[in-house]
Amino acid sequence: MHGLYREQRFAGSAPVSRDLARHLYTRMMCGKVAVVTDKPASMLSAVRKQWMQIERQLRRERSSTLDATRILELTYEIPRMQSMVFTAKTPIDEPQADVLFATAADFLRWPPQCRTMYVTCPVELEVLHQITAWMVVHGLVVFY
Repeated sequence: MHGLYREQRFAGSAPVSRDLARHLYTRMMCGKVAVVTDKPASMLSAVRKQWMQIERQLRRERSSTLDATRILELTYEIPRMQSMVFTAKTPIDEPQADVLFATAADFLRWPPQCRTMYVTCPVELEVLHQITAWMVVHGLVVFY
């Protein structure tokens, strides 16, 4: 797959949206993200809800910690999280989007230019190859 890294993740008993949001938190500084899903609107709202929970957790941690270094880290992380744009619209309609949710067929029409891609539904290997063709070398594709 074009020199990309592959990662297989299992959400276990937790919803995929929770694991995806937590993993996305670790990758938010790496660049744009694409999420391949059967139902973009519902996955967007589920991941966004989990994202807001992580943000609230970080705000609580910031207010309760006495470690000045950690306070400074969180002071920069929280506004970055708040500024992240999640969308299920086309890249033409929402060019500033940081996280784009769409079906595999949508990504065939307008290939994602991202560093991280999450695949949350079954996708044929040929279609996946075409979708990932526009990703940068050494990007990450995460399969659920």
